[in-house]
Amino acid sequence: METKKVFSDEIAAEELKHINWNDVETYPSFPECEKCDEKAKQKRCFEQRLTQIIYENLETHQVVLQDSLHEKVMVVIGVSAKGEVKIDSLKASEHLREQLPEFENWLEKAVTNLPKTYPAQKRGIPVNTSFQLPLTIQSE
Repeated sequence: METKKVFSDEIAAEELKHINWNDVETYPSFPECEKCDEKAKQKRCFEQRLTQIIYENLETHQVVLQDSLHEKVMVVIGVSAKGEVKIDSLKASEHLREQLPEFENWLEKAVTNLPKTYPAQKRGIPVNTSFQLPLTIQSE
């Protein structure tokens, strides 16, 4: 009978193949969301707080528009394993980009000024995640 020595890195590599990295155990979180005891509540807290911070930041900008705006924008947000948040992509209409040429810079600034962010975790290990955040931009 032949025995084969298996190294821990081989076991880890094989284990990594079977992990669903899209399903994390804990979502990215802000300090005020850490008290949420359920995964769905924690996710909702993070998304609501993130949206609130972005909207509050956007509301500080006074702009004069040529036309009224009522646009849906899709922002893909990435949170690194170190808790660094960045905008991965932004889907906005040409109309919005023409009316608000600084819009993307304002979003970047809002994301840069976020409070401490805890990364998502999978099996107790911080992991990179990304998600879509829909925003509605409208003028009064």
